[in-house]
Amino acid sequence: MILQELTSLYERLLADPKSVIPDKGQSLQNITFRETLNAVDGSLVSIDNECLPEVLPAKVKRQPKLVAQKKLVLGGGKPSGSGLNPCFLWDNSGYLLGYKGDGDEAHEERARASFAALRDKHLAVESRVNHPKFSLVCRFLEQWDPCAAREKIPEDIVLTGNGVFMIQGDSRYVHEIPEISRWWLDEGEAFWYGINGEAETGMCLVTGRVGGLAQLHEPAIKGVAGAQMSGAKIVSFNCASFVSYGKEQSYNAPVGEETAFAYCNALNYLLGSSNNKQMIAGTTSVFWTDAPRDRSAEVEELFSMTVVNPPPVFDDILNKRVKYVVEQLAKGMNPVDKLEDADVQFFFLGLEPNASRLSVSFWHVATLGKMLEAVGRHMQDLSLQRQWTEENSKKPETLLPSPHALLRETVRDPKDIPKPFFGALMRSILLQLPYPDAMAAAILLRMRLDHTVNYLRCAFLKAWLTRHPKHSCNITTMLDENNKEPGYLAGRLFAAYEKTQIDANQGRDLNATIRDRYYSSASASPLAVMSTLKRTYNHHLGKLMPSERDGREELIRQIMGGINAKEFPAHLNLKQQALFTIGYYHQMRSFYTKRSDA
Repeated sequence: MILQELTSLYERLLADPKSVIPDKGQSLQNITFRETLNAVDGSLVSIDNECLPEVLPAKVKRQPKLVAQKKLVLGGGKPSGSGLNPCFLWDNSGYLLGYKGDGDEAHEERARASFAALRDKHLAVESRVNHPKFSLVCRFLEQWDPCAAREKIPEDIVLTGNGVFMIQGDSRYVHEIPEISRWWLDEGEAFWYGINGEAETGMCLVTGRVGGLAQLHEPAIKGVAGAQMSGAKIVSFNCASFVSYGKEQSYNAPVGEETAFAYCNALNYLLGSSNNKQMIAGTTSVFWTDAPRDRSAEVEELFSMTVVNPPPVFDDILNKRVKYVVEQLAKGMNPVDKLEDADVQFFFLGLEPNASRLSVSFWHVATLGKMLEAVGRHMQDLSLQRQWTEENSKKPETLLPSPHALLRETVRDPKDIPKPFFGALMRSILLQLPYPDAMAAAILLRMRLDHTVNYLRCAFLKAWLTRHPKHSCNITTMLDENNKEPGYLAGRLFAAYEKTQIDANQGRDLNATIRDRYYSSASASPLAVMSTLKRTYNHHLGKLMPSERDGREELIRQIMGGINAKEFPAHLNLKQQALFTIGYYHQMRSFYTKRSDA
C-alpha cells in the first residue's frame, strides 16, 4: 500500500512541469559551482558560484546564507565505498578539479587520483557520445592541471557540493543537451556503470506488471533523522536468513526497476520538502495528498497546521482557512461540510532509522474530512481551562497542542521520548482510539519528579481518562464541585492547603512550598501526609484576614464533605492519580479566576 501510493505520487509529480523530480537515468543533486569552458578549445573560462540565498521566514532578521541548488543530473547518486567512482558530467571538486581544499598529502593525492579517474572515463566514451560540446569537456580534462586549482577557485566557491559543466555562450549545462541526454538513456548509463546482461524478470508486487526486477532499490532514501548520511533503504535484504526459495537481495520481495526508482524518488521528494515533512518527537513524518498538483500545496498546508503541527497563536499572517477550521473545532463544531477539499485522500507516513534501513512507525490513510473529524474529537477530549490565555499573556497556551508538545511532557529531554510513543499517539488521534497508558504513566511520573502541574499535562490526562475503556469518566473543563471521586477531592484539598500557605506568606519568597515538599507522596499515598498537611494548614490559616479565613474554611469543609474520614484513600491507582492531578489543577485555576469570568 505504501509503495503503491508513493509510485502514484511520483507519476503525478512527473506530469507536473513545476515539480523538479528525476526521470529515468537522472538524479537530483546539490550543485554549488559551475565550470564554464571556452567554446573553441575547451579551456577554463571561469568557476562560478551556483548557490542562491536561502528563503527565510519574514520574522527571521538575519542575513540569508547561500545554499546549494537542487539540479537534475545524469546518473544516480554516488555509491558508497572507498573506491574511485566518477560521475558523468558532474561530481564534487575532487573529481572535477583534483582539489578538495588543503589537507595532508594523502588527502591531496586522493583528489588528484579522483580527477584522473573521471578524466580517463570521459575520454573513453568520447567517441561513443560523438558530440562537439562533450568533446570540449574532454579537451578541458586533458589540459587541466590539478595543481593550479588552488589559484583558480574563487573564495566564495563552496567545495562541499557538486559542480557541473557549461560551454560559454550556452544557456544550459552540457548534460542537459538533448543529444547527450538521449545517448545516456539509450546506452550510456549501462556502459558507464558496467551493467551487463538482462535483469531478472518477474511480476512486480506493486504494479502487477511483468518486467525487469530491481536487485537494489535505488536511489537511497535520504533525509530521515538519525539514518545514515549516505541514505537508507525501506526495502532491503542482506542476510542468508532472509533468503526464501533461493531469492536473494530484493528479489525476495520482487519490485520492478521502474517502480523502485519511482517510489524512492517520490519519498526523497517528500523528505526534501518543508511543506510535506515534519519532525515529531524524533520521528520523521511525511504526508501528501492525491489532489491535483495545483491544489495540493494549499490542502497539505491545511493538514499540516491542523493535524501535525498546529500554530500556538492564530494571527492575520496565518492562513484564514486554518484559523477558521481550528476555531470551529475548538467550539465543538464540524467545519468539514464547508470545506471543498473534505473528500481529498491523505497519506501520513512516519519513518524511523534502523541501522541501514528504515522502519515504518506509522501509516494512515483517510480523507481530509475524516482526519479533521478525528482531530475535532481529540480537541474536545483535551479541552481544559487554560492557565495562560490571550487576556493574561503574550504567549497564550494553544487550543490545539501539537503531538510533539504532548510527547515532550513525558520526558525531561526531548531526545529521550520513547520511539513507540509517536505511532501510538497518532493512532489514538486519527483512529479515535484510547490514548496510550504508557504516556499517562510517564506524565504522572514526571510530575512526581519535577512537581510541575501544567496545562498540557493535565489536558492529556483528562483526554486519557475520557477515552479509557475501564477508567472512563466525565471530566469538565473547569472546576467540578459535584465530582466525588476520591482522587479528585484529594487533589482539590491539596490545592487548598497550598493556596493557604501562599496567601499566608504573601510578599515573601518561599524556599519550598507544600507542593515542592509533599506533592509526590500526596498524589500517590495521600493518607500518609494529609495529617501533616492539616497541621501546616492550621498554622497558615491563623495568618489570614478574617474574611479570607472564613472563605477558606468553608471551602475545606465542602471538599471534606465528600470524603469519608475513615476511608481517606491510603493509595491511589493510576486513574485516581490522574484525577488527583486534574482536581489540583482545577482548584488552583479556580483560585486565580475572577468569579465573573468563571
